[in-house]
Amino acid sequence: MFPISPRWRAWIVVALMFLFMLINFADKAVIGLAAVPMMHDLGLTPQQLGLVGSSFFLLFSTAGVLFGFAANRIKAKWLLAVLALAWALVQFPLVGTVSFPLLILCRILLGAGEGPAYPLAIHATYKWFDNSKRSIPSAIVLQGANTGMLLAGPCLTYLIIHYDWHRAFLVLGIAGCVWTVLWLLLGAEGTVDETADAAAAQTAQPPGQHIPYRRLIADPTLAGCILLTFVGYSVLSVGFTWFPAYLRLALGYPAADAGWLFSLIVSAGIPVTLAASFLSQWLGGRGVSSRLSRGVMTSVPVALAGLALFGTTLALSPALKVLCLSATNVLSQLIFFFGPLMIGEVTPIRQRAAWLGINASLGTLAGLIAPALMGHFVSDTQGIAEGFRHGFTVLGCILVPCGVLGIWLLDPERSVRALQHFHARAGSIRNDVATRSSASEEAA
Repeated sequence: MFPISPRWRAWIVVALMFLFMLINFADKAVIGLAAVPMMHDLGLTPQQLGLVGSSFFLLFSTAGVLFGFAANRIKAKWLLAVLALAWALVQFPLVGTVSFPLLILCRILLGAGEGPAYPLAIHATYKWFDNSKRSIPSAIVLQGANTGMLLAGPCLTYLIIHYDWHRAFLVLGIAGCVWTVLWLLLGAEGTVDETADAAAAQTAQPPGQHIPYRRLIADPTLAGCILLTFVGYSVLSVGFTWFPAYLRLALGYPAADAGWLFSLIVSAGIPVTLAASFLSQWLGGRGVSSRLSRGVMTSVPVALAGLALFGTTLALSPALKVLCLSATNVLSQLIFFFGPLMIGEVTPIRQRAAWLGINASLGTLAGLIAPALMGHFVSDTQGIAEGFRHGFTVLGCILVPCGVLGIWLLDPERSVRALQHFHARAGSIRNDVATRSSASEEAA
């Protein structure tokens, strides 16, 4: 590790986490971008392509939980290096002759490696910034995801059109190897958590406490984060599996245009998320509650995303349908920025990594369902366009009520008070038991 001042080191870590998420989401997007030629070359049906998209999430959730608990004890630096190297290695078998079972296997293994990625990236970032200064670094890390899909559109489409879809997987594998080397040279572990843990009772959250996980999952804010992460990942998983195919097969755009339009759909999230991060941090600095500056700013956009998705089912021009799809994608993804912030605010520091993993793992179970379900709709005998219309209608009907419910659920201040009360009451009970036990021993 090179001698760099802590302030610069913190932002170098943010930059590397940005690149980490960029590669992560390019890995996800490649299946959707290569969907049409892959279906042609391998003779895949829409149902089979849907299974390929869903297979990515088979071990995604399990790996997220396991690595989340591991991050409570193992340095994030080493866990992140293992993940990135695993992504790289699993791309290379798809460079040569590919069968449907091999494709499924590689996507399952890639999902196992990428399941813990975002929670660990956020956890590593939080180690360098305290709660009041996390909004902007977190937004930058999240923009790696949007930028990954933004660059994947034209760049991977160019490789697919001018070479073949195998070349796209080769480039992604090399990118993963390069990032791993950079991270091992420049990455480091932050010390903010240790400082906060030493200060314990002085922070807004109870960093030195331990709350049973069964109590955490019953908390409305944490349960709300899981719910909205689930619906957000429903949109995301359908997006990187089916949006490019929708642009080509339902709206009639040629391959090159579909690649650029896919990039435009996801790139709209970059300025929106950055603006939301600045606004949230500005509101928080002026005493606005986290319920408004984080909870409401997450929930209302999810409901609006569902309404925008209904626009794709109307008799609109292809351009307006692309605009509706872009609005849905942007508004539904804000949970990936605000959710970890609220989790970091509510959960004890020593349990944060595990809970980030649990939240992501339970939320991303949507990825097992949504792409395969969309594949079922697209195979509808009434036609591909009608199948997409049915699928988007169902998804919109999920987004709207979940967004409305989130307005009530997401209240970090209420959750902190409730968990502190729970911990204090549990401590009082333990003290009473200890006192009675001591008195009994003295009497004996």
